[in-house]
Amino acid sequence: MVYSLPPLSWLRAFEASARLGNFTRAAEELLITPAAVSYQVRQLEQKLGYPLFERVHRELVLTRLGQTYLPSVEKAFSDLSIATVSVFGERDRKPVRFRCLNSFSQLWMIPRLKSFQQAFPEIELQMMSASWAETLNPDLFDIDIRFGDGSWRDGAVEFLLNDPIVPVCHPQFSFDVRERDLDTLAHASRLDIMGVIDTWESFFRAFGHPAPRRTGLQVDQTLSALELAALGHGHALVLETLAQPYLETGRLVLSCDRKIKSRHSYYLVTSGPRQGLGSDAQIFCSWLIGELGAKDL
Repeated sequence: MVYSLPPLSWLRAFEASARLGNFTRAAEELLITPAAVSYQVRQLEQKLGYPLFERVHRELVLTRLGQTYLPSVEKAFSDLSIATVSVFGERDRKPVRFRCLNSFSQLWMIPRLKSFQQAFPEIELQMMSASWAETLNPDLFDIDIRFGDGSWRDGAVEFLLNDPIVPVCHPQFSFDVRERDLDTLAHASRLDIMGVIDTWESFFRAFGHPAPRRTGLQVDQTLSALELAALGHGHALVLETLAQPYLETGRLVLSCDRKIKSRHSYYLVTSGPRQGLGSDAQIFCSWLIGELGAKDL
């Protein structure tokens, strides 16, 4: 088969220049001179017959056609990199370093790490936990799995999952679903998680019920709220994904069948575009996206 392709070095110069914003930074990554990068991009533009960049004050701005072409070029290099490592391995491999919130790591990530390691035994992982979303430090980790509104400016942000919020409790505290059961729940002992945006007040208002007064304990971690609820200390309002291990084992049940849409979501945050990560990190990200995408919401 004959492929209608420009030289790969020209495409690599285009991808690096688009990702890094100018020829100088692209040259540093590709270990050639800025003049060589500029030449290769010009040759690519001449072959295609269209400009890919506008040169604005020493910075590069993609043209409309450049913006259309870039994702396909990025994916091609990403697929080629992953395939190469999958078949031939990688010398001097570095561990994939990622960070996620404590509750997510304990309740979602850790139970699934064995399946990842079985599928990719040659990839070494380093997991770090955090209590709150913090600034990305590429010197410490490559990938950050965050929960929030996605408005961070310290890295490339990619949507992962929006999870519903559900009320859960010890099995002895559940009740049948009828309109008046909101009144029952409003007068029951409830656990509050400090710092969350989707509160009990939000839950009740979503169903047109007056917001009840605060009762019960306040905690700073979802994991603490789930453990307290499982011990019978009250109802907890949590993300369905994090409650799932407790629901599957029967330690907790749904307080009722009401749920609300979370105003925050899970996001993947990386220091640059995902396609610019090492091949092992890209494999991990693809696995993570596949696992979360398989969740039946």
